[in-house]
Amino acid sequence: MAIRKSEAIILKTRPFRETSLIVDFFTRDFGKVSGLIKGIRNEPQRYGGLPLIFSHSLIVFYEKLKRELNLVTQCDAREQFLSIRADLNKTHYANYFIELLSAVTQSFDKNEGLFELTLDSLNAMAQDAQNWRIGRIFEIKLLNLSGFKPRLDACVNCQKEIGAKSKFSSTLGGILCPRCFASDPNAKPALKGTLASIEHIEKSNWPKALQLKLSRNIASELTTILSNFLDVHLEKTIKSRKFLN
Repeated sequence: MAIRKSEAIILKTRPFRETSLIVDFFTRDFGKVSGLIKGIRNEPQRYGGLPLIFSHSLIVFYEKLKRELNLVTQCDAREQFLSIRADLNKTHYANYFIELLSAVTQSFDKNEGLFELTLDSLNAMAQDAQNWRIGRIFEIKLLNLSGFKPRLDACVNCQKEIGAKSKFSSTLGGILCPRCFASDPNAKPALKGTLASIEHIEKSNWPKALQLKLSRNIASELTTILSNFLDVHLEKTIKSRKFLN
């Protein structure tokens, strides 16, 4: 068994027998890891307290090859984001980020970009940045970093350049030119500003993306497009979304 050490964001906890916990982590160095923390429910002080969802922690674990469950011997919280936990709406957004992150990742599939994105998003919310704006940036960058991003540079059906008019197809995964509108009767018209905003956020670093100004129409359309796209391509409904406002 190899000893591993990494920063981690806590995704989920669940009881195991009477005294222990099984915890799902997303680590900077190893991707998603599930681990058993023995005796922590009886003696939380040995680990600096019980692990909290969306906390930023430092963990040490024994990697058990060919097994899903690893033995965690250290789980020290670096940041518990208490200001987020004190605000119900922020807490809902943090839980949403964690549910999305868990949905697009696999065990031991390292993605440091997704780790940094999640940490940036939580830190921004902790500093009183606008929850809605952070949510849209998180969704767009998560899709980009996880390989699910929609095609916006050409028609997703015929691969030709897009002119003045286009529609967005969540089912096909991108924009359609007028010649291909019939390929998805459920495709919806998309404002140029909405598509440009998605591309801008994909290409921008975190501080620059956070500065983007959005009109009310674009903001509303962006929410609808991203929600539909995520539902289709993740093949599941993200339950925590219903609590967002």
